[in-house]
Amino acid sequence: MDAGFSRLLILTIFLSFFSQTFAVFGDDISQDNEDNRFAEMGQVTKNTFDITDGQVELIFDVQDTKNIDELWILDFEPYRFDEFALPVNELTGELILNNTGDCSSVYETVQWTFFNDSYFRDRNEAQLSTKNLFTSFVSGENYDGDGIRTDQIIYRGTIASFFECKKSDEESDVWVQTNTSSDDEIEYRTKVYATNVRPKDPADNEAGVSFVQSHIELIWRLSRQAISNFIISSTAVLKPVIDFARVSAIFDGQGEPIPEETRLHLRFTTILDSDEQIVSYNSSGTQFTPDNPLHGLKEIVYEPTPTLDAAPVCDRQLDVGTGTQFQCHQTWNFIFVLDIDTASQTKNFVPIDASGTFDFFFDVYSCDLTQNVLDKATCNKIDPAPAKVSTLITIQTTVFITDKEDDQVSILLVSLKGANNDELSGVAARGVAHKEDVTLQVKFSPALLRKDYDLDLMLFMVCKGEQYAGENFLQGCLQAPISERYVAHKASEFLYTVLSNTSTALATYTVANLTDDYLQPLTSQGYVTTDEEGEDLSVPYHEATFKNVALSAESSNYTITNVYKLIDKARRRRRVAPEHWIIARHAIRSGYITASSYSTTTYFDRPKRDIDDSLADSHGARLSFGAVGCPEGAWHDEDLLDCICPENTMYSLTSFQCEPALDDVQVVADEEVAEVDRGSDAYVIKPSLCFLSLLMICYEIW
Repeated sequence: MDAGFSRLLILTIFLSFFSQTFAVFGDDISQDNEDNRFAEMGQVTKNTFDITDGQVELIFDVQDTKNIDELWILDFEPYRFDEFALPVNELTGELILNNTGDCSSVYETVQWTFFNDSYFRDRNEAQLSTKNLFTSFVSGENYDGDGIRTDQIIYRGTIASFFECKKSDEESDVWVQTNTSSDDEIEYRTKVYATNVRPKDPADNEAGVSFVQSHIELIWRLSRQAISNFIISSTAVLKPVIDFARVSAIFDGQGEPIPEETRLHLRFTTILDSDEQIVSYNSSGTQFTPDNPLHGLKEIVYEPTPTLDAAPVCDRQLDVGTGTQFQCHQTWNFIFVLDIDTASQTKNFVPIDASGTFDFFFDVYSCDLTQNVLDKATCNKIDPAPAKVSTLITIQTTVFITDKEDDQVSILLVSLKGANNDELSGVAARGVAHKEDVTLQVKFSPALLRKDYDLDLMLFMVCKGEQYAGENFLQGCLQAPISERYVAHKASEFLYTVLSNTSTALATYTVANLTDDYLQPLTSQGYVTTDEEGEDLSVPYHEATFKNVALSAESSNYTITNVYKLIDKARRRRRVAPEHWIIARHAIRSGYITASSYSTTTYFDRPKRDIDDSLADSHGARLSFGAVGCPEGAWHDEDLLDCICPENTMYSLTSFQCEPALDDVQVVADEEVAEVDRGSDAYVIKPSLCFLSLLMICYEIW
């Protein structure tokens, strides 16, 4: 045999093997090469997966092919999860109820007739009670022109009932926790296997079956964030400032998260306008008043020791307002476990607030200074009644239930803070002043992506009108008139494609669309990955600080519109996504086969659109806040977006009011008084005037 003929023979054998191994959908797949029984087949798709007020609706569209002997089985395990207990007995042709999971679509044991078109009929919850999930079957009315009838398999009930589903061993949960790397987010996933089973010989129940199988991956994700709406004191002597409020997940003894509980770490600083005073935590402890009786304080994990000796060290800092008065700054930490009821309120993709007021009690002491250090041995309590510090905390919970193909990156609010760290996003938030520095912090979800990706800012815009934060303006401030908006940041590579409001058409924006916009540059922006002590944050966030400018003289609601992009930390080549199969007629690209003496299996894939595709997109976020406009007596310059104060007054960046001009204030010279920088937009008020202004503000607040 010559070498050429040998090579030809080897090539022929190889091609024969290759063609069998990679048979595409519709090719002969049986051992005798005559099996075309899947040449015509419908598909199973997710119609709806949603949650409203705690009630889940899950609908699968199941397509029946006319005059074809077939059965669709939905289960949370593969068809062959137990080779010795297959759903269809290959020796008798019997469909066996107990050979599928307790949440499958197989609700009865039945003989060979289950392949008929008429087998699938309307069923209610009582008729499906042998299994623990699906609550109804709805048979389609008619076949379409392609011979397809769309039936529906439906679950309507609580998410808790869905999470009770077990695998065939009656112990393993069908939902598997998939995120253990982030404190703020809990994620579970499950796979619903859709199997189309057909007899090899419809007339012979002992001839075995063939089947094709795919799966749809469902996702349940819960993200939480703590927002401090305000913090106040019962006395003007003591000023509290929120440092942060952070939430983290609670886990049981088996390491499973407890969604209805959350850990809250609250830190705030108390400030006394004297370096000869100090506060200690009072033994009255902490009181919590929830806005809903279903929420509650379950446990105080940590609170300060209520003694003067255990009080935090007084950090003496110079008052930035006066430039002469030293203050006592003390930092306080509290850790709580809260019960949070969101099951009855949850709506898919919509943040749900659970709020409550914390009351903390402190004793104020006056002490002697020894070498600029408080001598606690000399301290005397100023007032027998403790001072109360109150803060309204909102635990914001967002639940995402979706499937892998519809999963996408979401931008979530962490905080919006103004001067003195006041929270500006809550229901009780004050308005933002003209030229007030505002800091916006956001994070992204799914948390699983944070180990590989950072958040990069492409666009930061502010516009007049809260309507641009609503669902009727998907493009946000990009749809606002140029005269009623300003741009704080635009990256040169900015590219944003978003749905049009009136149709499914897409609108695309670049920097070319922003050439005529007023530019008010950001003060700073960047991705924050470490905390105040330099430790890695479990929940990194993007932070941008901007100086808000008035878009009109009157108070109004404004909208922030931002566009972000995820950036690969290592600039690596994009990862290959795990396979995701779903049965789709006319969309099959390739497959492979396995065979046994009784059954033949076909697995296949199709083009995917999932979270990895979302990584390449730009992601928009819209948030509304209140703005106070210009102070009384000032007029608004529409060209400069500035508040112009009356003659002989200047706009103060401390009080955000029109204050007397410095030349009209007579102040006795003092070596400790800093000179005014007349070349800057801001100025420092002289000590006597500033002291008076602070007293007036405190009187109005307290």
